[in-house]
Amino acid sequence: MDGTVTGGWNGTVIATMTATTADFKSGTYTIDAAAYLEDGIVITGSGSGVFETLGGHSWRLNGVDIISDGTCVASEGELDLASRSYNGKMFEMT
Repeated sequence: MDGTVTGGWNGTVIATMTATTADFKSGTYTIDAAAYLEDGIVITGSGSGVFETLGGHSWRLNGVDIISDGTCVASEGELDLASRSYNGKMFEMT
């Protein structure tokens, strides 16, 4: 996946996700990402979670991610497989 992150961190994100499924309707995933922020900082992160199909080439993802600055976030969103894009939200876990 590749795209833009906004809302606190602003910049370009590149990520690789590996999904495991038996029925292509639901499963688990792991993800590794790097964000190249507008201020020149690079942050990385990795996480895992579950997915379910929304039909067509879209999946709903729910997971937990650890960011290189020590932040732990819950994440939820929609992955469009055809365009390799993700639209979602992250919520800091304290």
